[in-house]
Amino acid sequence: MALLSCAVSAAYSQTDTLTTDKVSAYVDKQVIVKGVVAGARRFETGERAPLLLINLDEAYPNTPLTVVLYKEVLEKAKIDEQALTGKKIVASGKISVFKGRNQLVIEKLEDLKISN
Repeated sequence: MALLSCAVSAAYSQTDTLTTDKVSAYVDKQVIVKGVVAGARRFETGERAPLLLINLDEAYPNTPLTVVLYKEVLEKAKIDEQALTGKKIVASGKISVFKGRNQLVIEKLEDLKISN
């Protein structure tokens, strides 16, 4: 466990933590982003369902970043999307653009930290 913590800390120290207003300049780059949940919505139907969309700092459609959890990660998490609003999030991953909006897809559960 200690070895994993050291490896994760070393990886995080190589990248500064961004706020959501800066993510547009980092498309296609690995980043660590922090923000406050403005809203979250779970989808139970569709090709990659279930999936969870977490909008940071502003509600959809004005959110500067949506954090996406697809089925593979969401099934391992115990996340109550109704209780997320107002929580602080730190997410690690690659910024991409989907339908003109910035997103960060969580590839593994360890890449998402939620706190009060």
